[in-house]
Amino acid sequence: MPVLVAVLVALVVAAAVLLVASAVAGGASDDGRGPLRSFRAGLAARRHPDEEQRAAAIAASAEPVDVSLDELLSANAEHGAAYLDVDELGATLHRARERAARVLPLTRRG
Repeated sequence: MPVLVAVLVALVVAAAVLLVASAVAGGASDDGRGPLRSFRAGLAARRHPDEEQRAAAIAASAEPVDVSLDELLSANAEHGAAYLDVDELGATLHRARERAARVLPLTRRG
């Protein structure tokens, strides 16, 4: 019984938050709809999904393929120039150090 009461209280609080968000938003969000209308549109889309949602659901329900980590990494390895080049990164850090040294005078501790 306490679990049922907790679930009901959570649903009432969620409804209150939705109503407060709708009142604060003034009935318009990024897509021109308020939170309440967006919620209703989401429920309608869940009950009657379009073709894109059906295709995504079919793709998500496909059987997973078990491969080892070694096979996964070797299949997805890209050969060529790396995204981060060590020499380029080192040169950039060296230039930044030189600029900082020119701007900030060295304070010698005696």
